Amino acid sequence: MTMVGLPLILFQVEDDVGDLEFIESKVLAGDYFQVTGAINAITNTIEYVPATGKTAFLIEAKIVITTHTFPASTGSIPAGATSTSAVKAALKIDTTTVDTTNIGMASVANSFTAGNGNYSNSAYGTMGDGRFNVLGLSLVGNSSKKIEIENTLDGGSAIATMSGYLIDT
Repeated sequence: MTMVGLPLILFQVEDDVGDLEFIESKVLAGDYFQVTGAINAITNTIEYVPATGKTAFLIEAKIVITTHTFPASTGSIPAGATSTSAVKAALKIDTTTVDTTNIGMASVANSFTAGNGNYSNSAYGTMGDGRFNVLGLSLVGNSSKKIEIENTLDGGSAIATMSGYLIDT
């Protein structure tokens, strides 16, 4: 069967690239951003402000605790004492909180009177993983709207990091 008079249409299929190749292409094109900084006190932030005509898409955002705050020593721990050393932060896009996370440690101790046959016990554990859910998060830039990570509960010191890529809008 022959088709007469129909134009020949060629399709170009682009190769699917992996995550690293995609990020590499954004870095080479100058369309990749990464911001890292200390958020050591409540309301400390790191931020990224996309330019007008650009849309920023997040790849990753996280906090990592660098210094724990320990409770003052009172000479003895009362029964059931709890100590928490954590940093909690909010991921905000154009001033709206879109996710929160925390990271740190918690410990609990029970102390009983010595010599009465009772024992003391304690527990220790980590809190949170410090990662924000960034899937599908973006911001159309206007040179004033921003993506930010803000310290909202300070029980130590932390480093915040975010990265992403830009496209023309």
